[in-house]
Amino acid sequence: MRLDKLPFTVFNTIKKYRLIEPHDSVIIAVSGGPDSVSLLKTLSIINSAKNLRLRLLIAHLNHQLRGTSSEEDEQFVRNLSKDLSLPFIVKRVDIKKVADETKHSVEETARMERYKFFMESAKEHRASAVAVGHTADDNIETLLHRIIRGTGTLGLGGIPLKRPLATDSSVQLVRPLLFSWRKDIIEYLGKEHGNYRTDDSNYEPVYLRNKIRLELIPLLENHYNPNIKGLLMQLCQILCRNNEYVLSEAKKIAKATTVEERKDAYTVNTHFLAKQPEILQYLALREILITMHVPLKEISYEHYTRMLDELTRKGKGRQFPLPGKLYLWHEHGMLHFKKEPHRKPCIPLSEVVVQIPGTTPLYPLGHITSEILDTQDFSLETYKKTKTRYEEVFDLQRVTMPLSVRGRRDGDTISPLGITGHKKLKDLFIDNKIPRKERDAIPLVVMNDRPVWVVGICTDNEVKVTPGTKKILKLTFHSVP
Repeated sequence: MRLDKLPFTVFNTIKKYRLIEPHDSVIIAVSGGPDSVSLLKTLSIINSAKNLRLRLLIAHLNHQLRGTSSEEDEQFVRNLSKDLSLPFIVKRVDIKKVADETKHSVEETARMERYKFFMESAKEHRASAVAVGHTADDNIETLLHRIIRGTGTLGLGGIPLKRPLATDSSVQLVRPLLFSWRKDIIEYLGKEHGNYRTDDSNYEPVYLRNKIRLELIPLLENHYNPNIKGLLMQLCQILCRNNEYVLSEAKKIAKATTVEERKDAYTVNTHFLAKQPEILQYLALREILITMHVPLKEISYEHYTRMLDELTRKGKGRQFPLPGKLYLWHEHGMLHFKKEPHRKPCIPLSEVVVQIPGTTPLYPLGHITSEILDTQDFSLETYKKTKTRYEEVFDLQRVTMPLSVRGRRDGDTISPLGITGHKKLKDLFIDNKIPRKERDAIPLVVMNDRPVWVVGICTDNEVKVTPGTKKILKLTFHSVP
């Protein structure tokens, strides 16, 4: 079967960029407008003509913003599903009410609710992709919209052809019409006698995007360059390729500069990061913020500038807040990101005696468990291969009871394994790049009021396990999740 111009363009886009694979289950988002209707019809035709054996489903979100028109839109799409014998998924959301409750704009609320609906539908129907009807015109409008409101080079790449529907989701959001112009879509629907719904609000120059579509683009075409849309589309494609490369490099740098990554904390080596090209420094920081689930929309150019300045500044202990309840500080060549303001933990003022064997609560840090082991049932070599930094073994005969746990004190020293002599805890923390703000949160196991285990860092030579050890004391620190 020979495909018309629009279905042929869409099929080539799908094939070239692998937007959809044969036998995929695809949800098609259909509002009833010309773009989504043409997307539905072209995918249906391509599926039959190329024998792709796709499982197609139609999804429609009724925004309840236009009174009876919204109800008519829903019925129109429902009729399309009947005509094409395709499953119909519908959801009704009072967008105005949700917007008032969440204090978001109607446009932003509608967008968030749409993608929430897509994700729900994809999960329920086990779809691998959700297809939406964004066109080349939408891409140009988005590009100009971003320029006017402020954007970087990533924003100039325009709308992506495909992306995960949500963070860490295997479902892809795909845009098969992204290289198709709206005039060709209208022409195609006219030839095919395809009816569609129109939203009069799209022709009112109230919203910025509408002004761009109705006023700015015609102005640029009529007075500056009649091919302005084609050139802007070309710019999007060039920068999209550029962005793919620099983002891949930035991810490598972010990984290489990472010293520690935890649930709500991240530490990077500023010496390494500062040696990279500045654009990659910026993008690496952006990757870290994404990893920490910080809303990038709230991170301004000034925020990035301050973070970049911090990489090369000398000194220590500076701290400042970032959006997303994130705090950042630079100390000893390390840049620390941490969720929520850092608060000094409530280490017990008096020492807590370690229950041996047993469990010792360490409010609010967690607890320590202890057990006594016989060396005949214990392999030190195997233990070293599997141990974590929060567990240690001691020669029970070398231990003077009782052992206690407390926080650090001025003048504390330890004789770390493998090192001759003693070392001040302050110097030990500096050598291990432990931020000042976190030092009071590190428990110390002490014997005769002297640290023999700085949890997570080192133990003392005096209590080390040797070939002559007969009984082993094993301690494990369990932090609060």
